[in-house]
Amino acid sequence: MISFHPSSEFKPENQNSSDLERIYLVLRDGKILTVNGSNIAVLTKEEYTWSGMESLQELFIGYVENKACYVIELTNTSPCLENTQLSPLQSLLGAVPDNIFTICSRSLQLIDWFKHHQFCGRCGNKMNMHETERAMSCSCNAGLNYPKISPCVIVLVTKKNDLLLAHNKNFPGKFYSTLAGFIEPGETAEDAIHREIEEEVSIKVKNIKYYGSQSWPFPSQLMLGYHAEYESGEILPDGEEIDEADWFNYLQLPAVPSGKISISGRLIEHFLDIKKNN
Repeated sequence: MISFHPSSEFKPENQNSSDLERIYLVLRDGKILTVNGSNIAVLTKEEYTWSGMESLQELFIGYVENKACYVIELTNTSPCLENTQLSPLQSLLGAVPDNIFTICSRSLQLIDWFKHHQFCGRCGNKMNMHETERAMSCSCNAGLNYPKISPCVIVLVTKKNDLLLAHNKNFPGKFYSTLAGFIEPGETAEDAIHREIEEEVSIKVKNIKYYGSQSWPFPSQLMLGYHAEYESGEILPDGEEIDEADWFNYLQLPAVPSGKISISGRLIEHFLDIKKNN
């Protein structure tokens, strides 16, 4: 096996037009093959060929360290290599460098897309991979089916020295985070921010400022991070997604996400840095 270096440059591509050496990442059921739980198992072509593993398909994802990188999905009954295990991608958040997580994220999303787009939504016939684009096509000419990304907004709302943090019903214990939601058809990101915050906690915001983004492959979101300021209203959790929400002074925060894992944590840390440096 080989290892990705923390400084390895990844160049995503849709078609392999090179004769470079091939390397392989391995997935099954949304989990990735690792060594010791956090080191990605990257196989050479020879190791893959003689591994005895049985794959459903393999997809080219791009170039890494002057090698052509592929991802393969194992069958449910395929054995794994000795001294390896399948690890959930969530467990790698913060445990592997961002560039390596990006490779794993792209692999998982493309495999998931390919598995769920085998048949045409118009005529029901089997679709085929397009020859030059990352898309599935059908003989009925219904149009190309590309990998889908779902854009979401995630927002830190502040009021002077206080941060608005909420507890989602699905969060463990007393873990709090920023507010987030999907962008609906026809909305701008700013429209979604106003709507989601008013729906979830019944307040209005102003001075929305873009911060940054994060790919969130669970299964295929793109998180667009924003800062916003409180404008008016009283906090009233919707009771459906959000069961608790409150203002917290920046010096007395509850348990919140780490910036090493999520953009929610980075939004919070960015605000804390501003307050501490003023």
